[in-house]
Formats: sequence, structure tokens, C-alpha cells
Amino acid sequence: MIRLSSRIRPLLSLTAIGLALTFGGWQAHADEPAVVTAPVASLDSVLAPLTEDRLFRDSSVSLQVVDVATGQEVYAYNADTALNPASTMKVVTAAAALRELGPSYRFTTTLLRDGDVNNEGVLEGDLYVRGTGDPTMVLEKLWKMVYDLKLEGVTEVSGDVVFDRSFMDSEYAIPGWDKKEDIERGPSYFPSLGALSLNFNTVAVVVGPGPKVGEPARAQLETAAPGIIEIENELRTGSKGTRRVINLEREVEGSKMTLKVSGSIPQETSAQRYYRSVPDPTAYFTAAFADMMKQHGIKVRGHYVDGETPSDARQLVELRSPPLAMILMDTNKYSNNFMAEQVLKAVGAEAKGAPGTTAKGLEVVSEYLTELGIPEGEATLINGSGLSRELYLRPTHLTAVLVDMAHDPKVGHEFSSSLAIGGRDGTLWARFRDEDEVDRLRGKTGTLNGVHCLAGYVEAADGREYAFAFLVNDLPYSISRARRVHDRFADIMFGLDAQALAESSP
Repeated sequence: MIRLSSRIRPLLSLTAIGLALTFGGWQAHADEPAVVTAPVASLDSVLAPLTEDRLFRDSSVSLQVVDVATGQEVYAYNADTALNPASTMKVVTAAAALRELGPSYRFTTTLLRDGDVNNEGVLEGDLYVRGTGDPTMVLEKLWKMVYDLKLEGVTEVSGDVVFDRSFMDSEYAIPGWDKKEDIERGPSYFPSLGALSLNFNTVAVVVGPGPKVGEPARAQLETAAPGIIEIENELRTGSKGTRRVINLEREVEGSKMTLKVSGSIPQETSAQRYYRSVPDPTAYFTAAFADMMKQHGIKVRGHYVDGETPSDARQLVELRSPPLAMILMDTNKYSNNFMAEQVLKAVGAEAKGAPGTTAKGLEVVSEYLTELGIPEGEATLINGSGLSRELYLRPTHLTAVLVDMAHDPKVGHEFSSSLAIGGRDGTLWARFRDEDEVDRLRGKTGTLNGVHCLAGYVEAADGREYAFAFLVNDLPYSISRARRVHDRFADIMFGLDAQALAESSP
């Protein structure tokens, strides 16, 4: 069966109001009916054998393949069945963000003043630190920003240092993920969110052996945050060749976190890093900023407090993030939950007004899906990263976005560049590495326990490009079987010659 994707259907009505447009291989003009290029034959005959794999009996599977040039569906298996897409949700978030913010959008972190700097370098007033949720802010950039403040001639602040996080709300947790173990343990893939964020809102504990067997081993924070993040070190140094055993417990009390390190690390082994998310990103940023001010010798007579920046404050230093297009490359290629959620809140703030929230960002995403012909409420949206058991999309939703992006001259290239390239980078670097496969699939993976998904673009043997979304839920065994079937699907598509298929069809 051949049918038009949800992207094509609403566009056909444009001829009625006298517009002219080009969409891939078809054109519509005011004095002509919409004409679609020669349809690709149904791929049932080549893809149906996939469904004989036990994966399709043992799991919940939905799949759709769409010819990018025409927007025509060429294969479907439960394509209108909504399943959990896991991190393939980032495809939708990235597309909506590029459309709303533009590929050159940058996050800013700004230092401002409400007084003058006198001849002795004293800022006679307060210093304001205003953030917009830069997901790329790391320790090196924080060092540079404070150093630039020093280069502006500031050696002392007579008032307070005020931290302005009003661009985003104070709901720090990613909504839709209530796994008790993760809430307690704080893994790096479940970070906190905020307008003032640092190091992906995670702390790295660096551990290494001590000088003698039986003596304390080394455990220290990579980024100091005095009074907010502390370490209790009970780690011992073991004999050379013994097993490394590291136990890391996380205790949270309000905005403060204690990391208890115990176990044994053998002599003559290299240091390793272990990551945990922080409970309060603003408190973490504040503590690290205060420590950096001390390192640069800038005194503060007042206090470090939360607040908002007055409208007449004057800029001293501004740190800008890389453009959004580059941020989304890290987001999608490496499936970074923190980046996806920060971007979504920024979308909400810019489109609906500060403070940016997940709900406001998802409102923009929902409006975008509605433009693509997807009925309101058909998709169950929870967050921007896909880290949720409550999130549901249909393959048709994902392919509608993929086809739309493929034909968007303003942001389509940036969107495609954000996806992992088979055999080259990101989550697909180890797959599709054969000489005739490399570079021919760009996609986004999505994995949770019992869930494994893949969506993106694949280039067939005849040069045609197809958009696809292949969702697998309720896996009763390892995700490796789903991955193997995904790879078989890609192999079939790599070898596909649509013209030969059409000529061989009865």
C-alpha cells in the first residue's frame, strides 16, 4: 500500500490559495494540481520477511518507511501504533528547536554590574551572574569568565554577588522519570536542570591509589564546590594486580551532597572518574563560582545570593555558547539527556516567555506536530530527551518530522548533521562499518530497559533516500536481538533498487 505521509497531506491544500511551492520531487502551482513524482513500489516484498523474526512475536514493534522525495509511505508494520520511542524523541526536540531558535542561536552567561568600578578596581555595588541555561558551560569556561572579569579591572566587589536563574524555572528534575534507584544514586544520565548550570550538572570524583598498600587511596572532586559537595573517603590502596572495587554512595540534604567513597584500588593503576548528578544546580554553580573568584584573587565583601538582575545593570563580561547547530550535534550523536532538556526549556522561554519550562517547550513541540498534520493529543509528550516510560509516539510522527526536516532549506542540513553517522561517529560509530555501508545511514538510537529504537535516514543502492522509524518495546530479552533486526533492516535498504523492484513486480 502506498499512502502519503502526514507531512504531505496538509500541503496539498496550498494550491487552493494560489501558492507555489516545491517539495522534494513534486511541485504545486496556482494553476496546476499538485503532482507527485513517480511513486516508489511498495517495499512489502523485501521487508515483510523481517517480520518472521521472533522479535515481532515476542515484542511490541512498529515500523514505517517513507520515500523522502515524495513523502509517500512505502512500508508499514503497525505504523499507527504508539510505542515508547526512548531517545529517538530527541529527533523531535531538535527539529522544533532549530525551527524556533534557528541554528545560530547561542546561550549566554553574563556578568553585569549596578555600580562603577573605581580606580582601585573596587566594584561599588553588586555583581550579577545571569544565566540562560548554557548546556556547554564547563569548568574551563567558568575559569575564563572570572578571569575576564579580572581583566576588566575588577579586583573586589563591595556588594553581593547575585545569581540570576530567572530564565528557567526551578523544577530541577527531568519530568517523567521516577525510578527510585536513579533518584537516590544520581547517575549522570539523570541530571538536574537549570539556567545556571555547570559540568552538565554532574560532579566527577577522581580516584587513584595511594603510595603504599593498605593506606588511604586518593579521592577528590574534579571541580571544587565548598560547602555544597563534600567527599568522605574510606577508599584503601590494594596490592598490585588485585581487583578494583569502588563503592560510591550519594547522600543528599537540601542543596548539599555528600559522596562516600569506599572499597579498594590496586597500586600502579591509573586514576578514574566516577560521575554523579548534583541536586541543586544553582547552589553548585554558586559554590564553584565563589571558589573561582578566590583563585583569581577577587574579593567579595558581601554575600553570594540568589536574585534577579535590574534592568539598568551594565554588562561587564559575556560568555556565549557554541551555536545551537553544534550543540545539537552533541545532543543527538551522543544522546545527551541534559542538553536535550536544557534546549527544550530554552525553546519554551524564547517562544512563550521566561521562565522556560518543560511544559512550555512541549507546547511548542506540540504546535509543530500539529503543523505536520498530527492531531493534537495524538502524541504523548513528557520531556525532550525521551527519558520516560510515559512517553509515546507513533513511527508516523517521527517520519513526518524527518521528511519535513529533509525539505527545510533553512535548518534541514543542520538537523541532518546532528544525527549519528553509521560507521563514523556517535552511537552508530561501531555499526554499519562495511565499506559499502559507511555514511549511508544517519540516525538516532533510543534505549531503555526493554526498549530499543532507531529512526533516521537511509540511502538505498539506487541513491534514493528513505526516512524510517523502527520502534521496539516490551523486549523480553537483551536489546542485542532488536539491534540485529535493525541492522538487517538497514542491510535490506542499503541494497534496494526501487526501479528494479518495480520492474519485477507483477
